[in-house]
Amino acid sequence: MTIYYFCSAMLNKKPLQSITLLSVIVMLFGFTIENETLETSQIMLVHELSEEDEKRNEKANIESSWEQHVYSNYECLGDSTLSYEAFYNGLKGYYSLLEKGVLKQEGVLTIVDFTQHSSQERMYIIDVESFQLIKKSLCSHGKNTGIAMATKFSNTNGSLQSSLGFFLTAETYSGKFDYAMRLDGLENSNSRARERGIVVHGANYATPEFLARNGGVLGRSYGCPALPKDEATELIDVIKEGTCFFIYADNLNYLESSAVIKAHQFESFSSEVL
Repeated sequence: MTIYYFCSAMLNKKPLQSITLLSVIVMLFGFTIENETLETSQIMLVHELSEEDEKRNEKANIESSWEQHVYSNYECLGDSTLSYEAFYNGLKGYYSLLEKGVLKQEGVLTIVDFTQHSSQERMYIIDVESFQLIKKSLCSHGKNTGIAMATKFSNTNGSLQSSLGFFLTAETYSGKFDYAMRLDGLENSNSRARERGIVVHGANYATPEFLARNGGVLGRSYGCPALPKDEATELIDVIKEGTCFFIYADNLNYLESSAVIKAHQFESFSSEVL
């Protein structure tokens, strides 16, 4: 409106004055457009920042809900001997494999917690639907993985060491170890499990009696997670043919490189699921 009156007044001026006034009008008009453009850009920027903040807050809320989900279900187990970190990473990997359709049988997660001394019952079979502990057991580690504590791990043939990471339990068979179950490695850290002959089996050196005779240290395998001889069949039958099997240790090389753990997306969980 101001520009309109300005234009009307200009018509009554002399040519030179008209040119001067016209220049002023053009400058004013340009300034107005520039201000409007700047204001629009600022509004868009604020809107974009608000959207980014909203996304960050949403992600933080989902992660917070996930943390609560894990902790509350860890407490449901009623057994604090299992490392919380082992449970946390085991659950992340379980859901990652579940999302990808890798698991042939859902609802069961086995965690072998190699942060514990070999004299401890450190293999845990967990019902992931009710978060009840189905069973726990003694479990041997590889001969070259350590004596009482598991500290060295390998995926190499002939290493006689345990391998870390997520496995898929496979078929059972009868042979050298009587009743045993094959494992298929799902990560770079354990991809040679089948060709190395890494299986779950029973052994006389993985029993309480052996512990008592051997100064409180369990016997060791050639890399297999060996179980007490008289319990092996029952345990294997619970976890065989396509369940999630996780061998954990506080090993940064593994934890920082595990594709299965990293693949878990918090965003796939809604508050209803959690």
